[in-house]
Amino acid sequence: MKTSVIAYVYAIVAAAAASLVGLYLFDPFVEPRLLVGPALMTLVALGGALYSYRIKSSSFGEVSFIPYLTAIVLYPSWATLSIIGAGAILAELKKPKSPIKRTFNVSQIVFAGAGSVAVYLALGGKALLLSKEFNAVPHVVAVTVFLLINTLSVAAAIGIAEGRSILRIWRDGNVAGLTYDLVAIFVVYAFARAYVDWGFFAIFGSVVLIYGFRETYQSKHQLEATNTELLELFVQTVEFRDPYTSGHSQRVRRFSRIIAQIIGLSAKETERVSRAALLHDVGKIHEIFAPILMKPGRLTPEERAIMELHPIKSAELVAKITSLSDIVGAVRHHHENWDGTGYPDRLAGRDIPLASRIIMFADTIDAMTTDRPYRKALGEDDVRAELVKWRGIQFDPDICDALLSAPDFRRLFDKNDDGSVQSLTQIFDIIRRKRSRTPAVA
Repeated sequence: MKTSVIAYVYAIVAAAAASLVGLYLFDPFVEPRLLVGPALMTLVALGGALYSYRIKSSSFGEVSFIPYLTAIVLYPSWATLSIIGAGAILAELKKPKSPIKRTFNVSQIVFAGAGSVAVYLALGGKALLLSKEFNAVPHVVAVTVFLLINTLSVAAAIGIAEGRSILRIWRDGNVAGLTYDLVAIFVVYAFARAYVDWGFFAIFGSVVLIYGFRETYQSKHQLEATNTELLELFVQTVEFRDPYTSGHSQRVRRFSRIIAQIIGLSAKETERVSRAALLHDVGKIHEIFAPILMKPGRLTPEERAIMELHPIKSAELVAKITSLSDIVGAVRHHHENWDGTGYPDRLAGRDIPLASRIIMFADTIDAMTTDRPYRKALGEDDVRAELVKWRGIQFDPDICDALLSAPDFRRLFDKNDDGSVQSLTQIFDIIRRKRSRTPAVA
């Protein structure tokens, strides 16, 4: 278990508590009548949190941050923040999560909310329930601070757990959603102003809109998941022809993801490499390869020449899917050698697409670490030796050096590491399982 992760969670808890006390000491006075709106918005957020949507098998998303921010704009105070914290606690109690995950989730929301309230008041912002004037600068900065603290705190937890760059994790996880965050700035004010003007009727409208956001986000993630599953199904169909390479493409994808992460590619670039790796051999479904794939003995020169056409056939199939046009080159050139002796186009050096060079490593490592009829799978030391032997001949020397010198090289031999970026929930689940296996010390 990583004690640094536990220490970080305690630090977030302490920061949340300190910031809440600080707001109370700054202005302890509260008008109870003004807390009705924040309380109703917190109930809306509670509903949004309980009605989360599935992103991955063990990851969920929700849109509760918009009502929380609306509550802050309506009445920025320590009391509003306390109500938000209570709502967050209720939401967490309804979910099957570990205590440390629940504690972290509640604390980061309170901490982010405190930062938002502090900058809103410091920049001269006034409670919208007391003044309908749009405080543009305080409003924009307050929403931005909330989102930054919220996302950075999660990125920091993942970075500490995985030993990776926090800023890179934050960038990879949030740049794609920047448009949604910008829209949230205006949506928060619209919700708050609607409540001020229309009261309870605005709450109903907020519920409808948040449900719409939830359905939009869920549909997007479900579509992406369905597309991925269809590609995986197609790849499995191809691999049924060759019993010795069953699961090969999935393993090459796993290796490719890990290598891409080791050399510092972004999440978007890593995903592109991952897709190319998954589909690199789909051309083998062509009928010309069937008798050769089923042949038990060594290939003749003519048969080998035919098999060297499979990257071309794979690229032709991938090119038929418009959304995959950016990986056609990566698929076509995954058998090109660094010194120009590969196939099908005898490209050399940096003329070979980076994704292809990564897949070359992954493809070869899978061949070396898989049992074959003529030899047993190689271990980590033997794989290292082979990579060094073919460095600058078959493999990109820079990638080879980065891979061999990285502590994460051993991840390639951990079959439980699928190469994907883990969510915070998955990380805390791993920590919890490790704690349960750790014997008590007398």
